[in-house]
Amino acid sequence: MNENNYFSSIAELKAELISQWNNRLRKSAAPKTTIRYKDTDYFKRQDPDMNPDTIIYEHIMRKTISDQGELTWGQVKIYPGQIKDQYFCTKGHFHINEETEEYLLCMKGEGLIMYCSKQGECWCDELHEGSFYRIPPMMACRVINISDEPLMLSLCLPGKEGFKLDCGKLRLFPCHVYDDDGEIAMLVDLEEKPNRPSDFSPEECLRLLNANTEKASC
Repeated sequence: MNENNYFSSIAELKAELISQWNNRLRKSAAPKTTIRYKDTDYFKRQDPDMNPDTIIYEHIMRKTISDQGELTWGQVKIYPGQIKDQYFCTKGHFHINEETEEYLLCMKGEGLIMYCSKQGECWCDELHEGSFYRIPPMMACRVINISDEPLMLSLCLPGKEGFKLDCGKLRLFPCHVYDDDGEIAMLVDLEEKPNRPSDFSPEECLRLLNANTEKASC
C-alpha cells in the first residue's frame, strides 16, 4: 500500500478527512450567509434583552453549475449560546427534491442533529468531532449547539437539490432542546405538530418523543 494513503490510526484518518473537506471550500469562492437573532422566527424562547445583531449561525456554500453529477459543498458554524434556556440552532430544512440525501461531517464542537419527518416524528443523534452522518430522504434536519464553543460542520449533497426552508403550512420540529440546570432536555410542543390528515394524536406524539429520546440519549 502507498504510504501516502496509509493512516496508522482512526484519529489520523479523521484529521485527513476534515482537512480534505476544508480544502474543498478554500479552493472556490463560497459566499457566506449570516443568520442573526433578528433574522430568526423559529425559537420558542424570546429574549427582549438580547442584542438583535447577535450571530446565531453562519453558512457558506460552494456554487455549482447544477449539472447531473455535480455536488454542492458547504460549511455551517453554529455559535454557542442560549435564548433564555433554549440552545442556539439552525432553522432546519427539507430539500427541494425531498428524496435527496445529505451528508454531514462534524469538524469541531459538540451538539445534536435533530431529524423530523412530515408526520411529526422527531429525534436526535449526538454530534462530536470527526463523526459522519447521513440525512435520509424525506427527512428534515436541524443542528443544535449544546457546547461552549462553535459547532462546525461540513455538508455535501447533489448540486441541484437545494434547501427548502419555507415549508408553507407544514410546521416542522415540534421538539425543542433546552438547558435544564446543566442537563439537556428535549420538550415537545403539541401545538406545533403538522397540520396533516395523518397527524399523530397527542398521546402518540408523546409516546414517539419518549421512545426516540431514549434512543438518542438526549
